[in-house]
Amino acid sequence: MLWLPVIGPILQGLFTTAGSLYIKYKDTELGKLKTNRENDVEEAKIGAAIVANNQEYIGLRILTDVALTPPVIWGALIGWDTIVAKRFPDWMFHVADYPVGVQYIPYGAYAFLFGVLGMNIWKRGR
Repeated sequence: MLWLPVIGPILQGLFTTAGSLYIKYKDTELGKLKTNRENDVEEAKIGAAIVANNQEYIGLRILTDVALTPPVIWGALIGWDTIVAKRFPDWMFHVADYPVGVQYIPYGAYAFLFGVLGMNIWKRGR
């Protein structure tokens, strides 16, 4: 038991050093997250400004609708076949897959639509 007074300060120094290193590490992580979030907010503001500026151009809005209508209809039919028509096979549309070279188009269209929706909600909340 005579060794306890010798070991105690050594352990306390080790724990204090480890604790301060961990706190510095967490502070550095927090600073990185704060910087990343500030960049995300700035990018969202720029996107919202682009959408707001393009609202008055009727030609651009019509072209956007023309470009987005086929992927949205395709996605709706795929959803119908997946959800409803599996139970009632007579109601199935048997929609063909997009060609491999352009399979990203429906997903890009959905990302655009949900992005515009999110920016409009964010803009109203300010």
